Amino acid sequence: MRILPLLAMATLVLTAAPAASAALVTNDEIAGRFRAWQADLDYLYEEIEKPPSLRAIFKAKGIDWKKIRKEADRRLKEAASVAFKRKREDARADEVAFYDVLVFVLGQLRDSHASLEVDDGIPEAWRAEQPVRYDAGIELQPGFGDVLLVSNVFAGRGSNSPLYGRGIRHEGTVLESVNGVKANAFFAELAERKYLEGGWNSTLGRAYSEALNGLDLEEDGKLELVFRELDLSDSALKKYAALAPAKRKQAFKKLKWKQKKVSLRASECKETQNPRNFVFMHLRVPELLETSDPRIWYRKLESGNGYIHYSNVSGTSLKGMQEACAALADCPGLIVDLRTNGGGGESAVEAFDAQRDGWKKKVAVLMGPRTMSAAETEVWKLLRMRDERRTDLRTFGRTTAGASGNKIAFELPSGFAKGRFVFSHWHGGRSQIEGNGLEPDEIVHQDPVELSLGIDSCIRAAEDWLGS
Repeated sequence: MRILPLLAMATLVLTAAPAASAALVTNDEIAGRFRAWQADLDYLYEEIEKPPSLRAIFKAKGIDWKKIRKEADRRLKEAASVAFKRKREDARADEVAFYDVLVFVLGQLRDSHASLEVDDGIPEAWRAEQPVRYDAGIELQPGFGDVLLVSNVFAGRGSNSPLYGRGIRHEGTVLESVNGVKANAFFAELAERKYLEGGWNSTLGRAYSEALNGLDLEEDGKLELVFRELDLSDSALKKYAALAPAKRKQAFKKLKWKQKKVSLRASECKETQNPRNFVFMHLRVPELLETSDPRIWYRKLESGNGYIHYSNVSGTSLKGMQEACAALADCPGLIVDLRTNGGGGESAVEAFDAQRDGWKKKVAVLMGPRTMSAAETEVWKLLRMRDERRTDLRTFGRTTAGASGNKIAFELPSGFAKGRFVFSHWHGGRSQIEGNGLEPDEIVHQDPVELSLGIDSCIRAAEDWLGS
């Protein structure tokens, strides 16, 4: 255990310390506290280094593990130095400092499944020390034509987004720039910073998707936003939407836009200290019907194809999926939407195994950056069925989160914290999912014209294939 530097520091401080009193903490107490935590940190290092399969994940994610260890040790020593200089007992401050070190270590694993559990009060005290952010309440996503599309302006934490009050809607609205920087470049830089410094993201792609949600500001911060909206009649919009996808690229360049500039200050936005539980653009088909599983809804579309919204994986998912498939049995094809499925428990995709009295017609699967964990495993199983010619299937949307791996639990020797992290890939037969994600057969970004008409481009692309 590397505790000698801490002990040496304790000895030096002890020689200069004043006489102890009831209000003062002794150097022995401080040294003992931090010795135990250094032992905890060494134990956590060993647990992380133990699985040989984790080295492949480090390589996939570009993690410099030696650098992380060195920085974590430095932070703990610095926290101990602060405690010695403080001289007064403040066990909670020291606990928060150690919690911050653990958050750093697990965050730098870039593992969306990593978790850390400590006693009540410590996370709250830690968050209170973090810089306050202010949420502008805007949700973006990559759009057709290499633009960033406003997919939603939402009411966050009990108050409407100030952008909503400025007339910014999601239908056909593009974010052109932020503080004079092209929107794509602004969010690409923000995503890289979130991924490298903040951690807790399995891939840079997932960090990018997270960066597109909320558009937060620092205290006293200001944003200069430039939007552009379609300046076309409904008939012109419908004429464009009727074009074949191959002809839209050229037509998109000829669309007419009007520009709108908005200045936004942090004082106009909602204060937040916790990360938003982000969601992604999803034009939900209205009047969905429920199954016995509250996470699975379905409906027959106007085209005659079936649509199933599959939001979480649970022990009742298979039963719910079988009910939905039975209700849509007369449909020529089926769309299974996993774009907002964050994972969970047992599988439901056996319902599409044609060799086991499952769905025997075409299946289009929608996926994206929020398709993660068990949901990615569901996609992998569906692709395996296709490889074995047991299902006629094609995937649409965007790359999944890259957060599907085997988890291992740990508990620190002192009992200060327990948690878990991913220790091996799910390979999926064709690629390592953890740190990479699964790519769709057909990448689909929302078309702003279709959005202005209330059309979900991903569902439209799936229906084009089902009807081909």
